Parts: sequence; structure tokens; C-alpha cells
Amino acid sequence: MCVVASAGPVAAQVCGNGVVEAPEECDDGGFCIGSSNAGTACRADADCPGGQCRAFGGDGCAANCTTERDVRFNLVPGVAQGFSLAPGTSGVVANAFLTLPIPLDGWLILTLGKERNGEIPVVVKENAIQFPAVEVLSLACGCVRGTAFKTCGGTYLEPDGTLSPDCTENPGVCAGRKPCAYLHGPGNTLSGVIGCNGLPEASFDYTVDAGGASGSPGEPVITFHDAGGPGSARLLATIGLDVVLNRCTGSGPAYGSDGQFCTGDDQPDARVAATNPAVTGNATALITNLPDGGEVGPVSVSGAPFSCEKLAAGNPGGAKIVSAFGIPDVPTVGPVVATIELVAQENNTTPPTCAGDCGGDGEVTVDEIVRMVNIALGSATVDQCRAGDVDGNGEITIDEIIAAVNRALAGC
Repeated sequence: MCVVASAGPVAAQVCGNGVVEAPEECDDGGFCIGSSNAGTACRADADCPGGQCRAFGGDGCAANCTTERDVRFNLVPGVAQGFSLAPGTSGVVANAFLTLPIPLDGWLILTLGKERNGEIPVVVKENAIQFPAVEVLSLACGCVRGTAFKTCGGTYLEPDGTLSPDCTENPGVCAGRKPCAYLHGPGNTLSGVIGCNGLPEASFDYTVDAGGASGSPGEPVITFHDAGGPGSARLLATIGLDVVLNRCTGSGPAYGSDGQFCTGDDQPDARVAATNPAVTGNATALITNLPDGGEVGPVSVSGAPFSCEKLAAGNPGGAKIVSAFGIPDVPTVGPVVATIELVAQENNTTPPTCAGDCGGDGEVTVDEIVRMVNIALGSATVDQCRAGDVDGNGEITIDEIIAAVNRALAGC
């Protein structure tokens, strides 16, 4: 696979060295990736020969060395509408010899760091995805799961641009390669960043050559492009799929003792996992050079950004995360391109009431007071700290800064 541009949070220069240094709130070190000792704890790139030392998050300390909090992302339930999804609802649309909408429901939990340099790091833990089982045409039942995915070296790509081998279930595949290590950090199924001031590349195209008459597909090429506005997200997600070739209820090992698929005692007929970008911009998938000379796609889906102000109050509502991918040869089906749409419901939350608590975490920090001063001076907008605008008049005054300082000293 060839990927043009990178996806992932950019940590402060000293974040990950195991020493808490201002403005850090925590620092528990990192893990080596892409090195001969991938997966081992580290404090600097020098600890990782041929690779790098990276902080991930998901353990209480985010990738930018700020303390983490959880925000629930409740899906707007999917509604099939003909051969598509009803606008503003969640689901998958698979395009093959027919177009099949697959509605999704449920929730996931975003584990977020605090905003630093305009960016919020985000991970999703493997046990923080709960989607009900989905039955497709009474022929099969699928269950979407989080997966703490591992690859040889803990990287998405090998140096030659091909996919790093999946070693999650079988570390032995890494013999002669770099050691098996977590891709998103221990226990995580997704990692990435939300850009409160925007991101330079918040859309992507996924193109794969089916191989023509040879029938040997090439590596997918993923190209990031187009700047995204405030609240744009760029993520890398690994989604597992358990499948039983029957209805969602039944008997036998696939269903376990409770007779229900998508519960903890299942032994599925098939289990697969795939890693793909997800964004709040546009995602497009295309399969080219089919054996008959044709192609499938392009198909596209458009997302919607987060509001960092609403996220600070625990509300991801209005955000829409999208992805797209293509598989040149699915057994018994043929080439398939698919799009995914995850639309967040509005959460019933109460805005922060503690003067100056910009992050909504129940405390006021020095950097939040500095942010208020910058707003008062006109070098930042009030959207960067609504909790500092106590009287709601759209500006920050000296009295409000003093109130925030008092909250920093005495607590919220």
C-alpha cells in the first residue's frame, strides 16, 4: 500500500520521555515502533534502533502528554432508504453486483486528550465499541468489534510502502521481520487527531488496481488531500468483523450458550480485521483494471467536523466520521467498494460552569488562563474558551480572568 501524507497526532518535542515538563500534565514514556525492538518501552528515539519512540494514549495520558477523558459518541441509528442510507444516519453501503445499505446503531467512546497547539489527540479502546449485530438478507449475521491490532514493527506500512503484516493472532508471522507490536498503542483500536483550527489534509482517496487479466491485485494507494476547517479529524482505525453464516440467533458454537450472536461467548464462522483511514472530510474508493477492463466506483461519502467547544462539554453531536475502501475479489461476490458513515447524536450535556475551565475537566490550568488573556487581547476567539465568558457577552474581561485565577487557586 502507498500512503501519501501522514495521519496521527503530533506530540510536543519532549512528550514521551517519561519526565513531566511544562506544559505537560503527564508523561509515561512511549513505545518503540518500526525498530528491531518494536513494542518495548522507550523514552527517546535513540532507544529504538531504526525506528522511533512514540506516545499513544488510552492509559490516562494522551499522545500530547495531557490527561485524558472519555466522550460517548452515540450513533444516529441507520435507516435504509432504497439502495442507500437516509441522510444523516449511520451505516455501511456496499457496492458490488448490487448496492446494499447496512444500517448501524450503537455507540463508541472517544478517549480524548486536551487541546494543545490546536490539536486534540484521540484514541478508541478495543472494548469501547458497542454495535448490535447486523443481519444481512437473512443469509449472514455480522458483528463489528474493536481490535487491539498488532503488526510487525507496530507500523501501518513497511519501508517499501506495503502493508505491515498482521500478527495479532499469530506473532510467528514476524519471524525474520521486526517484532510484533501494537499499531494504535496497547488496548486501542483507533488513533488520530482532531484539529480545532483545521487540518492540512482531511480527505482521502482509496484506489486499488485489480490486476487486470492476471487477477493479482496491487497494493491500495491512499492519497490524503484538501484542507479541512476547524474540528476536522484524521484517524486510523482497525475494525474487526465477526461473521456467522446464518441468522443472528441460533444454536451451536457460533452463538454460544445464550443463542445470541455478537456476545462474549461466540465462536464465529469467520473473523477478519482491517485498518483504514477515517476522516471528517471526503472519502472516495475506486477499483480499477478489472479482468474485463472495467472498474467499480468511484463512490464517495462526505463527513462533518467536530465542534471543539461542544467536545469540551462532552458532546460530539453533529460530527460525521467517514471512510471508504475497495476489495478487488470477495469470494462468491467479486469486487466490492464500500463507504462507512458514523454520525454522532447530540448528547444531553451541561456546559462547563467553572469560570475558565476551557477543557471542561473540572479544573482551571495556567494554559487556560493564558488562553483567556489571548482572547481578551484579540489574538484568539472566544470559541477557544466559552467557559471563560462567564456572562456570555462574547468577550473575555479582566474580571472574568480574575475569576478564572481564583478557580485555579481554589478549585472549581
